[in-house]
Amino acid sequence: MELLARLTVIYAVVLVLALALSLITIFVYLWRIGSALAEVESALGQAEKNTAPLKGHIETINGGLTRVGEGLTAVDQHSAAIDGSLEAVADHLGLGETV
Repeated sequence: MELLARLTVIYAVVLVLALALSLITIFVYLWRIGSALAEVESALGQAEKNTAPLKGHIETINGGLTRVGEGLTAVDQHSAAIDGSLEAVADHLGLGETV
């Protein structure tokens, strides 16, 4: 009976040591992850500071591109009207669709 008690105590000690080692390993990895995330936060903050002056330029470019888009929409509408007119001329001449 004494042997069983000693083996149980040894088993419990090994189990506690294994659990402690696992928890310490988890803690170390979480610490490393936390440090990496802190570096990421710092880098993102620096990127935000570096790109702040671009805001005005991007808004200007965006406004210009919006006007270009509006112009292209007008061209598309005119092209559709021209297509309709050319279809009417082709029908009148009896050419039909050749494409």
